[in-house]
Amino acid sequence: MIKNKELYLFIVMLLLGGILSLVLYLKIKNSLSSKKATRRAVISKRAEKKAEELLKKNGFQIIDRQISKPLIIKESAVLHRYLIRIDLLVKKNGRTYVVEVKSGSKNKITKRETRRQLLEYFLAYQPYGIMLFDMDTKKFSEIRFQLPYFHFKLVENIIFFLLGMLISLLGMYVFVLK
Repeated sequence: MIKNKELYLFIVMLLLGGILSLVLYLKIKNSLSSKKATRRAVISKRAEKKAEELLKKNGFQIIDRQISKPLIIKESAVLHRYLIRIDLLVKKNGRTYVVEVKSGSKNKITKRETRRQLLEYFLAYQPYGIMLFDMDTKKFSEIRFQLPYFHFKLVENIIFFLLGMLISLLGMYVFVLK
């Protein structure tokens, strides 16, 4: 027959065994996750270096690496602040491009997550275009967003520029040529 003292000791030992097991599991899990993250970071750095080499060979000038830009989103009266970090900022023929280096299944523009990330870069940095580097094939794709808002703004700017020229012409006619 189990006495009260032995029962308490048994319960305490079970609880300590369970806690010890849980702590060991969490330590091992975190260690493995950390090793995976480190391995991914090393692979990413190698991929970015390879992308830089290929960009330079193709006449691009590297402006900056791993730069961040603040993004502020206002939700009602609350401001949310974020940093948007790009892999590379490059230039060629006076045009600025954001370069995103991808490997594995996420290197396709058909992936929603990739599209949204590139659109965020486009809106934040407003480059001429975005270069998506597929590490698996070692090829670049130029990504250009065809947004109606930006086309409308361009047309609007051209209209006002031409209107200004017309007003200047009328002013010259009235005051100078008269």
